[in-house]
Amino acid sequence: METDSRVSINQSRLGIKTKVFLTTIALLGGVFFLDTLIFSKLYFLFPNETEWDSSPWYNFIYKTKELQSSKDKHRTVVVGSSVALYSILPDELNRREEPQTKYSFFSHVAMAPTDLYYYKEDLLSTNPNLVVYLHNFADLQWEYMVMENGSFVFQKEIWLKQLADRYPTKTIYPTLFLKDYWNQIDRKSFSKLVTKSLFYVSRFRIFFWDPVVVFIDNHFRSGRKYHLYQGVSPKEGIWSKGWTKDTATIECIDQKESESIFLQNANTKIDFRFFENEKDLRSNAPIHSQSIVFPKSGWTDIHWSQLTSGSKPWKIVQLQVQSELPTAKSVNLIRYGNDERVGIRLSHFFCKSIQTENRSYSRASYWDDTRFTKMSLNEFKEEYFERMIRDAGNRKELWRLHVVREAKKNVNHVKFEPWSEYNRIIQLSEYFYQKKIPFVIVLSPENPIEFAYYKDSQWRKDWISNLKTELDKRGQTLIDHTLAVSDERYFFDPHHLTYEGASVYNSILSKAIEPAIPSNQN
Repeated sequence: METDSRVSINQSRLGIKTKVFLTTIALLGGVFFLDTLIFSKLYFLFPNETEWDSSPWYNFIYKTKELQSSKDKHRTVVVGSSVALYSILPDELNRREEPQTKYSFFSHVAMAPTDLYYYKEDLLSTNPNLVVYLHNFADLQWEYMVMENGSFVFQKEIWLKQLADRYPTKTIYPTLFLKDYWNQIDRKSFSKLVTKSLFYVSRFRIFFWDPVVVFIDNHFRSGRKYHLYQGVSPKEGIWSKGWTKDTATIECIDQKESESIFLQNANTKIDFRFFENEKDLRSNAPIHSQSIVFPKSGWTDIHWSQLTSGSKPWKIVQLQVQSELPTAKSVNLIRYGNDERVGIRLSHFFCKSIQTENRSYSRASYWDDTRFTKMSLNEFKEEYFERMIRDAGNRKELWRLHVVREAKKNVNHVKFEPWSEYNRIIQLSEYFYQKKIPFVIVLSPENPIEFAYYKDSQWRKDWISNLKTELDKRGQTLIDHTLAVSDERYFFDPHHLTYEGASVYNSILSKAIEPAIPSNQN
C-alpha cells in the first residue's frame, strides 16, 4: 500500500495534536460539568436532617441555596456570626399572626466582616427586602490587633496567612480571595486555593459525609448516637445531650414498642409510673407503677408492654431514678461552674417519631441554658466567674473570649481609628446602598458583666459615632441594643444569649426594625 504523497508528515502530526488537544479539553470540560452537577447541584438535593449548630459550612451553603431558590412577599435576612444565631429565634417571629416580613438567617459561626464582604453577591441573590446585620464588638477580629506605643496595630501578614487557611475561605469564597491576594500568600496556600476554586469536590470534602451520616443515624440505627436531643422534652427540662434530671415526666406522643435509655452507673433503680392523662398526673394517680433495677451501665432497651403488663392505655410516663445520681461533670455535660445532678440519658427521638424537616437553623430550649434563669443574680455571677473568667487565659476553649475581654480593657486607653476589618462594614454599607437594599446594623446585646469593661470608654463612643455617620450618609440605620437585655442570666457568655434571652430579645428587635419595613407590606 502506497502513502499518499499529497499529505505531508507535518500536516499528519498537526492533525494528531489537534485531536489530542480537543480530547483533553472535552475531558476537562466533562470533569468540570460533572463536578458542578454532582457536588454543587445534586448533592444539596439530599435531605438535610442535620441539627442546630452542627456542620456549619454545609448548613450555611444549604441555607443559601434554599433562599436563592425561593421568594417571600417580604424577606428580612439576618446576617452575622454566631452572635446573630444566638440572638433571635426566627421560627418564633415567623409564627406571629399577620407578620410584616419573613425572617431568615444568613449566618454561620465566626463570620467576620471580611467573610460577609465576600458573601455580599450571594447574599444579594437570596432576594432580601431588608438586610439586618447583627454586629458585635467580638466580630472585629481582635486576635489580630496588638498594642504598640499606645495604639492598636492590625497584624495584616498574620491575618492574611490564617485567613487563607480558614474554612470559609477554602470552602465558600476561594476564587474571590485569590483574586485579591494571590500575590501575597505562600505557594502552598496558593496551590490549595486554586484547586478548591476549580473543583467543588475539593471544597466540600470536609463536610461531604455529614448529612449522609446523620440520615443513616436517624433512619437505620438505634437513636443512641446524636448531636442534640429531639425527642419529647420532659416537663422538668432536659439537657441538650438528652440527660434528664432525677425525674422525667414525658407525654409520650408516639408510643413505639421500645425505647432506649443510657445509665451511667450499674444497678440503677428506676421507678416507672404511667398516667392516663394530665388530670391523673395532677392528682398523682398512676394507672400502673413498676420499679426496675438495671444491673449494667450503658445503653439498654425498655419495652413498654413488659412494663405496663396489659394495664389501661396510658399517655404520660414518669421515670424517677432512685439510686445515686451521676453529675453533669461526670457525664461530660459541663467542665466548669456549678455542678448538677443528672438522671438518665434518653435516645434521640424518645417518645416521638423521627423528625425529618430541616432543623439546621432551628434552636430549641434545653436545661443547659434554662438553669441560669433559676439562679439568683449572685449565684449566677459566682457561677459565671468560675465558668467563663477564672483562668480564661490558660483555657483553650476560652482563648478567643479572653482576647476579646482584654481588648475591651485596652480600648479604654486608645483612640478609635478605623482599620481594614472595620472598613469592610463600610464597604458593605455602600454595596447595599448602591443595590437599593435597605441595610440596618444592630449592635447586639452584651452581657452587662462584660460590657462594663469598656462601657464608658471614649473609644466606644467614637466607634459608634463613626459608624452612625457612615450609615447616615446613605440613609441607613444604626441601632444600639448593647443594653437591650439587662439581666445577666439571659447570657450564656459575654455575647451569646440563652434560648430564654433570645426569646425576650425577639420582640425588642422586631419592633426596632419595623420602621425599615415598607408600610405596603402590612
